[in-house]
Amino acid sequence: MVGLSLLQIPGIPGGPEVLIVLVIIVLLFGANKIPELAGALGQARGEFDKGRNEVEDELEEMQTSNVDADSGTASESTDAASQDNDVDYDPPEVNERNTEVESNQ
Repeated sequence: MVGLSLLQIPGIPGGPEVLIVLVIIVLLFGANKIPELAGALGQARGEFDKGRNEVEDELEEMQTSNVDADSGTASESTDAASQDNDVDYDPPEVNERNTEVESNQ
């Protein structure tokens, strides 16, 4: 009896529920239409997988091109930093100001 309780997972329809769903599908679409629906479903899944693979390939290409560009940019910025060592940067001084607005009443 323990083996049967392992096969019954809560939330997943069992035998009678699946049978009822199949009867409803046959009544709605007819027995002749079901193979066409299954073929269309398989074709849609194939198109989905094809699109997913294309997107994954594009993302992989973008990541490899970004890695190549980043390595080139890093060497260029290192060269630029070594050439611009004579530039001093002093941030501007902050003066305290009275920000109250006078009213003309």
